[in-house]
Amino acid sequence: MKIKPYLLLLSILCFASCQNQENRNQAEVEQAAGDTTAAAQTPEPQPLDSAYLIIPGKRIGQVEVGMAGSALSATLGKPDSTDAAMGKALLYWTNQKTDQPQHYLVVYTEADFGSDKPTPTVKQIQVNSPQFQTPEGISTGKPLSEIRQKYSQLEPLAYYQNDAKQRVYLYDSQPEGITFEVALPDSLCTAITVHEKGKAITNTYLPVHPATTWLNQP
Repeated sequence: MKIKPYLLLLSILCFASCQNQENRNQAEVEQAAGDTTAAAQTPEPQPLDSAYLIIPGKRIGQVEVGMAGSALSATLGKPDSTDAAMGKALLYWTNQKTDQPQHYLVVYTEADFGSDKPTPTVKQIQVNSPQFQTPEGISTGKPLSEIRQKYSQLEPLAYYQNDAKQRVYLYDSQPEGITFEVALPDSLCTAITVHEKGKAITNTYLPVHPATTWLNQP
């Protein structure tokens, strides 16, 4: 029996349509499988350990602005060095491994002799280790351009010269209570300081670098 030409053409079209549909279904299955595999292979971001969290205006790690100076040793252990005079003190904790970069945490305390209880309290905390980060992932080693994206109210306050003969600028966000030290010529952050929110630090910034030149002074 002969198949009429139009029936043959119809059969071919039906076969081609079914084949295309099958190919599309197979492609969709493969794409879905690929998406599932990609999702499974992409690790979810892990929350930062609170022991290394920088909260502007509040704390760095376990040290909080406003906490009693007497509680520091219980929290961090005995400091590696101190520099104290006239109710003010700098307390340093440093890593002791000589084969690693010298990282430190320094705490600045003041005693208010005008109060009923003139006990030293934490005023500022500074770190230079990139292990400590803000919730947005800002740490030392980050460029100033990236820091400005997260902290738009930064203002240059002062500068000093470090041991490598680089000029280091202090950029402060007074409303948020955080200061970034940025070294030239690469404009990379070398240290982060947390202080009281809304507090001007022009005359109280922790005196780590005595030869600091303050900008816009009257």
